[in-house]
Amino acid sequence: MKSYRLVILSFAVLVSAAVHGQLFVPLGLGIETSRNMVGEWYQPQMHVEGDIVYVCTNQGLYSKDLSNDNSVWKLVGFEGVPLQDYVRKGEDILALRHCYYVHSEFLLLSHDGGQTYKDITPAFFKGSGYAFLSLEQHPSDPNTLLTTGCGIFLTTDFGQSWKKLASYKPNYMGYHPMNPEIIYESYGEHFDWKTDLHISYDGGLTWEDKSSFLLGNTEIFRMAFHPTDPNRWIAGGWWCVYTTCDNGQTWGKQFFHEKQTLDDYDYLAPWRYAEYDNENANIVYMAGSYTDYMKLMCSTDGGTTWNRPYLEPIKTTPDEFIFDMKQYRDKLLIYSQSDVYMVSKADLIEQTTSVSEKGLTPVASREDGAIYDLQGRKVNSQSSNSLPTREGQGGSLRKGLYIQNGKKVVKM
Repeated sequence: MKSYRLVILSFAVLVSAAVHGQLFVPLGLGIETSRNMVGEWYQPQMHVEGDIVYVCTNQGLYSKDLSNDNSVWKLVGFEGVPLQDYVRKGEDILALRHCYYVHSEFLLLSHDGGQTYKDITPAFFKGSGYAFLSLEQHPSDPNTLLTTGCGIFLTTDFGQSWKKLASYKPNYMGYHPMNPEIIYESYGEHFDWKTDLHISYDGGLTWEDKSSFLLGNTEIFRMAFHPTDPNRWIAGGWWCVYTTCDNGQTWGKQFFHEKQTLDDYDYLAPWRYAEYDNENANIVYMAGSYTDYMKLMCSTDGGTTWNRPYLEPIKTTPDEFIFDMKQYRDKLLIYSQSDVYMVSKADLIEQTTSVSEKGLTPVASREDGAIYDLQGRKVNSQSSNSLPTREGQGGSLRKGLYIQNGKKVVKM
């Protein structure tokens, strides 16, 4: 019976992909960047500066002029160095080299755009045994940076000196762009698959554990912040989307695979990257990959409901990893293991809405006074002394946790 189900599932995915057609346009980077290097994954990042896209690769920093269809990729700095990420201050670049046990020199400072550089790795970083995964720059002070590896560290002098803010070891972290006193950290690939989210509202002096609000162990990935409403954030998880409407204090969770039916397969992915559209905040994009497909999905109502995802067949190894997603004008840029791809936002919306089958409404957006279970299903409360009952069904539910007005409540 199980093998029969797998055959049908594979057929459904192939039909779905054939209907969609190809949407990912390769930009011809020509460098396959494996995420498995020196015993730990390699997740190089991408930056868009004006019309130029810069990508960290295992061979250095490459760039391409997106405004010129005839432009080619150029090596611009750190030749031969496997780069994880970088930040810029004028001609000064602080680059984060991929490292895990073997390399102890991984903070590289250049004053000429990456042509020459020197190691400025603090002694207490070296030999820590942790991969340093990201550099995050303060929204208004280019000298102030965060990095993460054997903890979360802060520098206010562009990497010359560092102090430890916390002992968490996140894969994702960042400043709130409208209020940089707010810093989040999340562990998106925990060894025991445990959800981990901490938020600081005072620049890293103290931290609040928000993991319990995520209602499960499906993890949470990189955060996106609404461009005009500082209270609204969104992030993907494994087969779900998290939302907050109160600046990270409480969270709702939207499952896409509640029924585990064949029709839900398209939603099955770790949705690692989220982006609010630069021109229209009602449009939200998510990117992830799973089995034989890279996947994109979008919402046209601010994340309340989601169109059926677009599936792009993977052209190299199974389960190709998406490293990053950024925006450029009316396009999405997807950096994966095999290439950098350009995706038309309009075409994505058209192709996903043409087969639109809206997903569930996120728990956090339901503020109608009704009671929901942790899977987002509506229940009724007949009286203050009775247990809630499933809407449309008789009987009672067990005592436990429920959601009301976007917040967790306990029914005794």
